[in-house]
This record gives sequence, C-alpha cells and structure tokens, in this order.
Amino acid sequence: MTSSKPLEGRVAIVTGGAAGIGLATVRRLRADGALVVAGDLQAPAHDVDGVTTVLGDLSTREACERLVATAVDTHGRLDIVVNNVGAAPTRERFEAVDDGDWEATWQLNVMSAVRTTRAAIAPLRASGGGAIVMVSSTTARLAEPSWVDYAVSKAALLVLAKALSVELGPSRIRVNSVAPGSIRTPLWDRPGGFSDALAERYGLPVEEAIARYVEEERDIPLQDVGRPEDVGAAIAYLVSDDAAYVTGAELAVHGGSIRTI
Repeated sequence: MTSSKPLEGRVAIVTGGAAGIGLATVRRLRADGALVVAGDLQAPAHDVDGVTTVLGDLSTREACERLVATAVDTHGRLDIVVNNVGAAPTRERFEAVDDGDWEATWQLNVMSAVRTTRAAIAPLRASGGGAIVMVSSTTARLAEPSWVDYAVSKAALLVLAKALSVELGPSRIRVNSVAPGSIRTPLWDRPGGFSDALAERYGLPVEEAIARYVEEERDIPLQDVGRPEDVGAAIAYLVSDDAAYVTGAELAVHGGSIRTI
C-alpha cells in the first residue's frame, strides 16, 4: 500500500526548530512523514514525537556541522535542509548599530545557513538529491531602518538560494526560499515583544493595535497576520515532490502585503 505521507522515509534538518516558524515546520514535516533533526540553542517549546533535538549555538561552525553529522549518523541519510534560524532585533537607527551588532546578525542569520548547507551538500548528493529552503523575509525587499541589519541578512539569503540553485541543480538538489511577511510568532507575544510595542505605539489594547497595524501600517489585503503554520506549509510544499521542478524560486507568504512586480 502506498503511504499517504509525501515525505515518508526522508530525513530533514530544521535550524531554529524550537519555536515559531521552525517548530511549525518541524511539526508539518513530521506530519508528512519525514524524520526530523532540529537544531536550536534551547529545547523545543513542545515535544514533537519522532524528532531529534541538537542543542547548540548555530552562529558557530561547530554547531552547524554537528547538526548535519547527527542527522546522518542517526538516520543514515539526509534529504531536506531548512535554514530557518535567525534573530530580528529592532534598531533605533542605522548609526546605533555597531560592528558587534552587524557581526552577530550576520553570523546567525547568514553564516548558519552557509555552514549548514556546506556540510549538508555531500550527504544530500549521497542520497541522490534533495531540497534546501532558506527562510528569508519580506524585509529583504521592503527594507526599514528599524530592521536594517536583519533586512540585509535576509536579502543575502535570497542571493545565496539563487546561486546554489544553479550550482546544485545538476546534483538534483533544489534550492528555494520562502519570504514570510507579518507572522505572529511567539516573539510577537512575549513580554515586551512586537505586540506590546504596537500597543504602546498606538495607545491601544494589543489585539486592536495588531488590527490597526494590519489595516493601516501594512495594508495587508487578507486583513490578518499570518501563522507559523502558514510558512511551515509553504516549506513542506517546496521540499516535496510536488515541487520537483521548482528551484531558484522565492515563495512569498505575506498575505499580499507586497504588491510590486
């Protein structure tokens, strides 16, 4: 009998898999049958059956290489890499972002993807091919001063995905990116997080402030913020056989908030 799970038997790595978009992706890939190895600085917010968690600072080469090695040692192969880990600090202004800030953002948001992907290429080739997804952001195309180093790092991931799609295509390794927009992750709702910042900015209760942000500041046609599961579903599509002829693509998950060609 043919399995109804499209990723049955495949092995996936998800960086930043403990919460938010990463955790939603871990859950979706598991639901689709993949065996998942998640890397993060902390243990996942919720246990997911059938997931191996590797703790480590993914801004370092050692942690990235150990994550890939754990997946191969545990499951004997590697088929999917989701480069999701990242930080999005808000900035008062460009001049306030010092060299240490730029370096920290670059090492976590960009070099984690570079190092994890570099370590993963050989096992992906050994498995006969596979899929890599970079989790970028709409800020890569709609840059704001308050997210300047984050926006630059996410733009870099778009370029990295395009370049790798060309180089790795002959090895049947597809490389794509997703660009989430306003996604309500736990970073929004933690004390002092983005939801509280919106409430303070507008002088409104949190939910009313978010509604105003959606309708006026972001002008999102779908009139709501997204869920981490929305991004996880897009990633699940890109790593599946349904996207077998899709590489070098950028899949926007932003509710229509960017309408430029």
